[in-house]
Amino acid sequence: MKTIKLFGKTVPIFLLIGILCAGGMGSAALLTYYGIMTTTVTVEQAITTNMPSTLTYTIIGGDTKTDGPYNLVNHANVPVTVKFATTYSPDGDGITTTYRGILDLTTKNVVFGTSPWTINEDKTATIWYTLTGNVFDWGYINYAGFVEDDYTLIYYKDNSDRFNDPAAAITDISNSLPYETDGNIDGYNYCGGTYSAGVSTGDNYVHCHGAKLWLVPIADINPTTKVLTWTDASNFLFETDLISYTQINNGNMILPSNGGGVNFETINAFDVALQKGTYTITTNVLPVA
Repeated sequence: MKTIKLFGKTVPIFLLIGILCAGGMGSAALLTYYGIMTTTVTVEQAITTNMPSTLTYTIIGGDTKTDGPYNLVNHANVPVTVKFATTYSPDGDGITTTYRGILDLTTKNVVFGTSPWTINEDKTATIWYTLTGNVFDWGYINYAGFVEDDYTLIYYKDNSDRFNDPAAAITDISNSLPYETDGNIDGYNYCGGTYSAGVSTGDNYVHCHGAKLWLVPIADINPTTKVLTWTDASNFLFETDLISYTQINNGNMILPSNGGGVNFETINAFDVALQKGTYTITTNVLPVA
């Protein structure tokens, strides 16, 4: 056996080689990664509303109290489904809460090929409409400057070239609004006060995308083709914001993307036999998975 002197002692060579190999293996290491990156992300709320956090009032049994209008805005770049839900404390037996869309309409100074058409309020109206449900319905809250029976509500679905290719009136709303082929879903942006073709219409609405509801004289709608008499457009009551309606029976509501949404009211009705006391009514706008 071959040996070697190490620190004054005789050590077998094979043992020394083992010690050196063990030491070499102990000092080596493999990389656990070639690069690393840490990202910090701040997530902002997709759906916002200006509903007040608290509201207090006194009513008499049998009364109905309407609150609003408030707005819901979808800031996400995809449509978002939400749902209204209301709870009562103590038990809400005798209190009924409903929700409806609300929209102001007015005459405007019509100048074809330009945008926006400015409001003149020669004729005005505020209407309510169905937010969600199997059947679209609507009605007047108030109006001024025209005879109610002379007008009807239409859905105006913009074509991709809205000035050179005007659309026909839609008098029978039989689907969710806006329709999939409406240029106002993503082609025209109604937010921002500066007009830019294909980007912003210059109208500065609360809701950037959605559907248009107009009040139009019945005499100005061709009964067969639904083509509008545009020479009388100064008497049309145009939208002052865009809306959304969801044709579904479960109470869910789909808000269009990129600033789409609705203006709405909450209506609390109190039974005439409701016991005297203080009731807390909490209305939530809930996400739907």
